[in-house]
Amino acid sequence: ARTMLASRLANAARRATARTARASSSAPASAPLRRAHALATRRRSSRSSASRSASSSNDADAEARSRDDWIVVGCDSDAHGALCVISGASVGSVRSVNVRDNPTSTVTVNGRARLRLDPDAMRGAVRALGVPKGTRVYLEEGGVEFGFSAQTAFVQGYNFGLWRGVLAAEEFEVRVVKPQAWKAAMGLKFKGSTKDDSIAMAKMLFPEIAGELKRKKDHGRAESLLIAAYGHVADGGAAAKEEDELCSRVRAALADRGVVDREEGAAMPYFGPYFGMTGEELRKELKARGCKVGGNKADLILRLESSDAEINERESKSAAA
Repeated sequence: ARTMLASRLANAARRATARTARASSSAPASAPLRRAHALATRRRSSRSSASRSASSSNDADAEARSRDDWIVVGCDSDAHGALCVISGASVGSVRSVNVRDNPTSTVTVNGRARLRLDPDAMRGAVRALGVPKGTRVYLEEGGVEFGFSAQTAFVQGYNFGLWRGVLAAEEFEVRVVKPQAWKAAMGLKFKGSTKDDSIAMAKMLFPEIAGELKRKKDHGRAESLLIAAYGHVADGGAAAKEEDELCSRVRAALADRGVVDREEGAAMPYFGPYFGMTGEELRKELKARGCKVGGNKADLILRLESSDAEINERESKSAAA
């Protein structure tokens, strides 16, 4: 009996000791721990407030865009790039312009910290734009340029693929834009051209958002805006019978750079429907029309555009008769 009693007392003592240890471990053991706990609580509260503020701002932007009949999105697919939304009451009119930096995170690559797109946050960023499904998005293709390392080339393609997948999953209409195409069209493909030139051009086109293009690292925001503007003009804006507001802004900016004539109706360079076609595709189209197929790419494009003008003239005369 005495042995059983001693055993019970020992078990009770062990349980009491365990409860005391758990209680001690569950409470801050020192002043530094209490301060760390308080700091973490304040940070969580601050993030929550910032999230609510950003959500309110996004809701306001979405409400404004809900009154617009025309919306277009531009995407610079790089980790330092951005998304932009341009909208208005009618096609090509500009009532609202917004930009949002691409969501990123820092990862370790070969022992070094690198900035990369955050796949988990990208979908949320797209949804936060507040634009309807089916909206047209002009997405820059990750291009490989002379001097790129194998890793840089891989990352460029990886970023482009990520964005294309996310945008397709969210049911947007994706139009791919080659960097060489939009830069040439916007007068930025010249020797010595820098990111600062992209920022200056975007400020000229969209003065209402110049305050968000102040820093050198805002070149991604600027280029998303230029990609969207290029896409709109190249996809029919330049060929429309009446020049819309965004096309007029592009013409004025290019005229200031001495690239085009300021007069409405004068041709804009590289915005024709054949700019993105390969030489083989251009020759095939010319052959189908019974036209000459010799010459360089510029000659082929000019020949096709001349053919288009002749066709339009014949159709106009036929309609008038």
